[in-house]
Amino acid sequence: MTDPPVPKKAAARGKRAAEISDNRGITQQGDNSAAGQVQAGTVGEIHVHVAPPRKSSGKKSPDPPDEGRRRLLLMIAVGAVGTVGLAGGGFWVQQNLTQLTPVFGGGWEALFASEEIGEVFRRQRLDVDVNNLSGIDMTYIQGEDLDRYHFFLCPADSIAAAVKNNFRASGQSPSNPRLVFQAPMVVLVHRALLECLVGQSLVRSENGFHVFDVLRYLDHRLKKPNWTWGSIGAPEAVAQGDSQVEVVSGAPCSAGGGDLYLSLLIHAHRKNYRTDKVRLVNDLQRLFLNSWPASSSGLLQEFFSSQQYPMAFVYEHDALKYLADQQGIAPDNYRLLYPDPGVISKHLFVGRDDEDGSELVGDLLTSREVQQIMARRFFLRGADAELFEQAVIAHGMTGCIRQGDAVGSLALPIPSDIAPFPRPDLMIEFRNEIVACA
Repeated sequence: MTDPPVPKKAAARGKRAAEISDNRGITQQGDNSAAGQVQAGTVGEIHVHVAPPRKSSGKKSPDPPDEGRRRLLLMIAVGAVGTVGLAGGGFWVQQNLTQLTPVFGGGWEALFASEEIGEVFRRQRLDVDVNNLSGIDMTYIQGEDLDRYHFFLCPADSIAAAVKNNFRASGQSPSNPRLVFQAPMVVLVHRALLECLVGQSLVRSENGFHVFDVLRYLDHRLKKPNWTWGSIGAPEAVAQGDSQVEVVSGAPCSAGGGDLYLSLLIHAHRKNYRTDKVRLVNDLQRLFLNSWPASSSGLLQEFFSSQQYPMAFVYEHDALKYLADQQGIAPDNYRLLYPDPGVISKHLFVGRDDEDGSELVGDLLTSREVQQIMARRFFLRGADAELFEQAVIAHGMTGCIRQGDAVGSLALPIPSDIAPFPRPDLMIEFRNEIVACA
């Protein structure tokens, strides 16, 4: 099989993720009880932030990162007035730039960087910029640092509850969290590997979906030291015969998918063995001995360009977007396996109050127009399931998700249960003990 070329954009993202993978920018400051008292939920996209908010020091908070950009645009507009003022056009440019309301938030940067979504905001006179924060980091932003933020796109119920508590403690009046989209996690495999995975009773078919048995996989992984791709008959073209049969995610210390995978393994271990924490930590440490990619994009690059990772634990939308965007890749050669127990990211909008433009951002993110863009450009499952299905069908990728009738529902298969994401403070503890995050 000829390896497809590694896309330049994906390579750049992987390099950037590696450069900023040191996720120590935000000190866990103040009283962490807000994060510790919320209910356990699921977590989603946990990115490394580009630049952490400044620690509280009693001085005035700095301008949001987008302020310099707006000043530069204003200077250009002023210049335009002098150049084309006689034609009457320069004043219109300057006026429109200065009328935009700046709104600053934390969340998934790539979503807000979309030109189509940005245009929706601009039509409503909003200039929206975000800091690419991790979900856990969001829970620890308090006091003066929190004053910089108008909203957060939180990747979990527990994160959203902690953020809402922090806003309230700072004197704001946040509304109830609103679901923007949900992002299930899948095991991405080469179609050629399905037969041997079925032979190991790791994959079963349910209503046309391929379901991956996480409990059985974990049992095999811990109890069969010589369990290799060669021993279960995997084709050499898509797997290294002597390598361990292993599901690989992004590194939990730096990638949201890695945190989700770790939370799923914690849940599966507890269901399988019902033992103490010491054994759980010792067992799961054995699964994280190798150096895994620092980001989901890096993992996808490795999956499609080599045989190093035959099974990749990734976001459904990331896998579909990669398959839809890249030349030289035939989507029908790949399958998405839906884990049971399942794990899913629920991205919820939390705005600090109704007076600063933040709630309008939430209204727009949940509007049909933006939901259509998210489905078409990012393959995200929003409130209207039909939009997601239309996007998948348009790109000829129904076979990656569901076998059989191409017009059958692509609604998610129902797992036996959902793996909860541990409370943020407990998750940090698990990461440190199991994966030895710096």
